[in-house]
Amino acid sequence: MQYVKLELTGKYREIGSRTLRAGRTRQKHFRFDLFYTQIERIRENPAIRHVLVERQKDFSVPLFGGLEEIRAALQRLTESGKDVYYYAPEYDSADCVLSSACKRRILHPLGQVSFLGKAMPSLFFKKFLDSQEVDVTVIRRDRYKSSADNLRTEKYDKYARKQYQTLLDSAVASMREAVTDSSDKPGGFKAEALDDMIGGRIFTAPEALEAKMVDELRTVNDLINEWAKKKIKRRLIKKRRFWFGFAPRVAVLVFEGMIVDGEDRRNPLFGQAIGDRSMIRYIRLLRKNPRIKAVVFRINSGGGSATASENILQELAALHKKKPLVISMGPVAGSGGYWISTTGRRLFALPTTITGSIGVLTIFFNIARLLQKHGITTDCIRHGDSADLSSPYRQLTDKEHSTVDNIVGFLYQEFINRVASIRDMPPEKVHELAEGRLWLGKEAVKHNLVDEAGGLHDALAHIKDILKVKKIRLRFEPRQPFIMRLLDRQRMAAKVRTDEELTSLPSGRFEEAGFATPMEIARACLSVHGQMLFQDPFLSQFLSDFNDAAGS
Repeated sequence: MQYVKLELTGKYREIGSRTLRAGRTRQKHFRFDLFYTQIERIRENPAIRHVLVERQKDFSVPLFGGLEEIRAALQRLTESGKDVYYYAPEYDSADCVLSSACKRRILHPLGQVSFLGKAMPSLFFKKFLDSQEVDVTVIRRDRYKSSADNLRTEKYDKYARKQYQTLLDSAVASMREAVTDSSDKPGGFKAEALDDMIGGRIFTAPEALEAKMVDELRTVNDLINEWAKKKIKRRLIKKRRFWFGFAPRVAVLVFEGMIVDGEDRRNPLFGQAIGDRSMIRYIRLLRKNPRIKAVVFRINSGGGSATASENILQELAALHKKKPLVISMGPVAGSGGYWISTTGRRLFALPTTITGSIGVLTIFFNIARLLQKHGITTDCIRHGDSADLSSPYRQLTDKEHSTVDNIVGFLYQEFINRVASIRDMPPEKVHELAEGRLWLGKEAVKHNLVDEAGGLHDALAHIKDILKVKKIRLRFEPRQPFIMRLLDRQRMAAKVRTDEELTSLPSGRFEEAGFATPMEIARACLSVHGQMLFQDPFLSQFLSDFNDAAGS
């Protein structure tokens, strides 16, 4: 008899990083692509009877959909007959959700159990930009397109507050539903105990055991030593290097990050950015590869460039003319992330995927005063009143503001018309659902913005139905570059600077900690200056850790 150990460690990602950022320590990541393939191999191996899932303290899933995908995978393990043990030194709301899919819940004897709900803290930079003498002009469609609020306001406006509160309420309700004990799903958490914890109560380990929130109080080493005495050996799940058999090959092509024109790169504000040229190359390779029989296009993006989004969409249209294509939304597929999903193929979204945000915005920065503050002056010789319209060294004139506003309005209407055509809805109905508003996946299904609620596994099941097969050979794309894989291995043991170390730094030493310098602020401004974006920076902040977003 054998057991395997699955460690939940690092910040959630769908796939390995595509861009390199040298010179600073980067955060460890949990990769869903590797986790998913591990789960499937464990399910197929009859020699493995026990599975130990250990959650490390650095594990984080910033968006609800990632948590939902991991839970679904653990649920499949349990349903396959494996004895799945979940261990964490202390349980928070994420542990409650994940452990509810396992057979046994184990807690450290000195641990605790809490379910405090969810919060959406956000930083607002208006005062900071004012202090740095940076002027910001935001032109947007429509009132819920609040993605640049952290640049133009000092707190959430009433529309942003309304939609984000709705998202939180719905997400917590979904989490509660997953973990609540019921007659058809015994062994969960009592509704009364969840109410107490959301109200602020935290259960000690003995109290949690008495309330039957956990099954055992012990350390993870104690459990492993017990298995060793029973001659239950640990098995390592190694990466499969070769494919055997005759099942058709299916590719999961992952798009994760901001959408930009050109090649992959790091964006100073939003971290990893995937270029349309880079993604189009991968799509064409899959289209031309006769061994790939179908493709699942997996999206985890808050959007980006309007032109790049359209270019990617056109290439996906060419792909699905030649072979089956299914769209799977990950934790977030909003704005441009929603645009590239409108291929007309079957569209899946997790119940807690954050999607929609049908809207457009553009941001203009005037950094002339910032440069002058540091002794840098600007001048311009031009022929034509608006020849330097793209310049970040002056404010827009009223005429230019009106011109850009018309362009934003045109793109917004094109977005509306595109969704109306693909989803077979009147444009007026789409407009009611748009205005830049965010929706959870389960609500998007009700409003016909998405075809079906489901995760990656459901999308692959649909592919099997199309191909009329029971088994497939699965491969995630794009593969991480070799140099990136080497750096990821080195980074596994790297020390990440903690919040306490950052806040203890003396004044004037923030640059040493990786905070933005004045020139980095200018570069960050220039990265989005004047671009027409199907973009939601609010969503993008969940896709990048602090070190990735601080600059490059």
